[in-house]
Amino acid sequence: MKTRLSKKDWQIIKLLKENARMSDAEIGRRIGLSKSAVRWRRINLQKSGCLFISAYLRFDKLGYSYAFILIKLKPGASKEQVISFKKKLMDHEYIFEVYEIWGDYDILVGIFGEDTQHLRKNVIEILQEEECIHDYKILVGVRTLKGLEVPFKDALVEQEK
Repeated sequence: MKTRLSKKDWQIIKLLKENARMSDAEIGRRIGLSKSAVRWRRINLQKSGCLFISAYLRFDKLGYSYAFILIKLKPGASKEQVISFKKKLMDHEYIFEVYEIWGDYDILVGIFGEDTQHLRKNVIEILQEEECIHDYKILVGVRTLKGLEVPFKDALVEQEK
């Protein structure tokens, strides 16, 4: 069953994206709800798995190398191979996101390394000897303009210089 978010829920989420440390009282003041109503909504969103509050690392700002890998799975790959591969991706300490996608590829992976050599090592570690991979494409990141729906306006300012 899909969870539908109310207009107030969307407003809470938007404010938390702007500042994950914003208090329930401040959110309430901005959207016209009491502190307890905001807290109740936020906790319910978190309990239902719809809202996770997390840190977002900007690898370009930190000087780390990062890439996205588009992976096409073999049509005949066994379910066990695919699940095992997905678990490997989710458990890898240098992979920051994994999405099942739709289109020419099946999986999108975000991966980083301390520098380009380390990134290359991590990519090879992920792709090497995986029987369920049919094809892949690697896209190396240069600058993050927007992440997790939050635009990084300073990235555009840096680009204009």
